[in-house]
Amino acid sequence: MQTITERFGRRRLTIFFVCCFLVLGAVGVVKSVTSDDGPPSCAKQYVNASGLSATGRNAALDCDAAIEKWCAKNHPEDPGGCSNAVELDGDARNVGKD
Repeated sequence: MQTITERFGRRRLTIFFVCCFLVLGAVGVVKSVTSDDGPPSCAKQYVNASGLSATGRNAALDCDAAIEKWCAKNHPEDPGGCSNAVELDGDARNVGKD
């Protein structure tokens, strides 16, 4: 039984892995540049929160502020409606729908 290195050679394997690394890096860069990050991740966390402590309430208020800021930037046509949709659902899937 041959190892991969014996079968294909060290040079070919090195080139293969370098190419894979470069392709994954390029995909990551393109994805990070072109993606719409969506609402803050905290939105999902506080959708069904009840009985929060004082610290939890402060974090929820900070999250609300982050949601409002994101909506003002990404949905200037209706930031209030965007904020309501994100706060109710925890994500942006219903933003802009009536």
